[in-house]
Amino acid sequence: MDRAVGEIAWRPPRACEDYWSEFRHCKSLKNCFHHYYTYGTVPSCQQWKEDYHNCREWEKHRGTEAKEALRRSEKIRVAEQRNFIPVWQLRQEPPRDWHVPLNQEKPQDS
Repeated sequence: MDRAVGEIAWRPPRACEDYWSEFRHCKSLKNCFHHYYTYGTVPSCQQWKEDYHNCREWEKHRGTEAKEALRRSEKIRVAEQRNFIPVWQLRQEPPRDWHVPLNQEKPQDS
């Protein structure tokens, strides 16, 4: 009985409209141009479309295959985001002379 309640209570990580919106953005001319300029390839938008269809399948029929496909897709998406390291090193504490006024007369090194 508890498993049936868990199956009904589960929701996709995003609303189905969000998957469709991401797919439309991915297919947009602006995004295709940007992706081609940045990476040299046209973006693959198929996963957003599959996620949208799996989400709709889940909403209509509560299919376990659609549910597992959405879980796998989101898990992969989150893992890919964790691969990117920040550009800047985050400070643990402020610089020692943070309270000293800036010297406006001295030209900066640039």
